[in-house]
Amino acid sequence: MSDYQVTDLSYLREMTMDDDSIIKDTTEAFLENMPGLVQQMKQYYADEEWQKLGKVAHQIKPNMTYMGMDKGRSIVLNIEKQVKENNISEDLDTQLTEFEKLCNQACTELASKLEELN
Repeated sequence: MSDYQVTDLSYLREMTMDDDSIIKDTTEAFLENMPGLVQQMKQYYADEEWQKLGKVAHQIKPNMTYMGMDKGRSIVLNIEKQVKENNISEDLDTQLTEFEKLCNQACTELASKLEELN
């Protein structure tokens, strides 16, 4: 997965009309908040607190869009759907693990992109 980029800031650039200061602020917020949100999701899964898990997944959706993380967005949409339909799949733990890996790689990529912006 290392050669494959999981982020694409094209949408964010378009939405901000290429305003580097907004892009930096949004990227910094992602880097600051996403690791904790992922940990919350894992904890809610472990505790079988499905509604809370669904709320965090819903909260994360815009971040996935802004950062061009299509695969991550797909996973959080799927988690949100499972919670809404009260139909938690047996592979939800696998999905969360994949999501965590994507977010870790995204943080690495975005930290690098942030350095370029500074």
